Amino acid sequence: MKIALITIGDEILTGFTTNSNAAWIGQEILKIGANINVQVTVSDNEKDIKRYLDYFSSENYSHIIVTGGLGPTHDDVTQSAFFDFFSSKAIFDASYWEQLKSRFAKRNILIPEKNRNQAVKPHNGDIIDNQLGSARGLYFSRPKNKYFALPGVPAEMKAMMINTVIPLIVQDYSKNSYIKTINTIGLGESAIAEKLEDVIKKYSPKIKIAFLPQLGRVDIRLFSENKLFLAQITDEIEKILNRNIYGYDDDTIETAVAKLLIEKKYTIATAESCTGGLLAHRLTNVAGSSKYMLGGVVCYSNSVKIEQVGAKQKTIMDYGAVSEQTARELALGIQNKFNSNVGIGITGIAGPDGGTKEKPVGLAYIGLIINDEELVKKFQFVTNRKANKLLSSQTALNLLRLKLMQ
Repeated sequence: MKIALITIGDEILTGFTTNSNAAWIGQEILKIGANINVQVTVSDNEKDIKRYLDYFSSENYSHIIVTGGLGPTHDDVTQSAFFDFFSSKAIFDASYWEQLKSRFAKRNILIPEKNRNQAVKPHNGDIIDNQLGSARGLYFSRPKNKYFALPGVPAEMKAMMINTVIPLIVQDYSKNSYIKTINTIGLGESAIAEKLEDVIKKYSPKIKIAFLPQLGRVDIRLFSENKLFLAQITDEIEKILNRNIYGYDDDTIETAVAKLLIEKKYTIATAESCTGGLLAHRLTNVAGSSKYMLGGVVCYSNSVKIEQVGAKQKTIMDYGAVSEQTARELALGIQNKFNSNVGIGITGIAGPDGGTKEKPVGLAYIGLIINDEELVKKFQFVTNRKANKLLSSQTALNLLRLKLMQ
């Protein structure tokens, strides 16, 4: 089995839109034990679309998935490209046209005539229903190839992939494949590879291992056709990496922290300067966060640090807003303000400006108070503002996770 993915859109090629559809489709295909073997992005050009359909057909790709270009505007040319490639006669679907008109009418909108092309179906192919939008997908089959055309709107594309495309691929995929993702934090890719070198050699080639580094963490993805081997290597990796593992598969570090807070029946409050509320946002991303999250303060200015959180003016004057002493007082002040078990204070220089030789961009202090126990740590991150905010919040969550595990 070979799978090709074609994403269509000038907005992707010019960088105005991030190709998140390709990433999502790749991950979903992995879950069934298959792989996207090749992915290309082409412009909103009928000739280019047909050229790649022809190429992947000649190269015996069993499943060819196309996303984008199924709307009603002039640059939506995927439908016409498919119809031409498969020598399809366009059949007007009057029943679906009435459905579209009814949907638009419920929103007090008169349906434009441009939308009539969305009510067309091929005489020699099938339609993939769209429960979330107006552009239906297309499905064509040949003895050695299956072709899918899906809208580029993420929610619509995902629904069609889950309900139609993936089940059809599964029917054609005979291998039993098992996948496990181990989520780690606190070690870089090379350090993990070094620690696992003997385990990798032991199980190769029975297990395929991929390291997936991301900002602030590394995922380890394991593939095997043998469920027992997968369980064995997972157990050995757990023993080696131990507390550097915070979860598996779709787990997030905030989910791991939430579980620990709920188990201990602890509450938490946050005081954030350089992260601008990102830590509180991540803590409340978890369902049931009202069990532990009391509140937080975004204390960007010194006056808010002093008046709303409880940091001392003298501390800030003597040591600076970005200092170990201020981080400690932010954590303690927010704990007292909300009467919580846990208080976290974060202060730093996110950048790209504002750094000095003594306090460069990327410097951050994280203060953590759990009941009467205090911990303040200094970190030097990077020079990118968004990366620093993410790394600061990620590191704060991990510090809390490790302390709660003690």
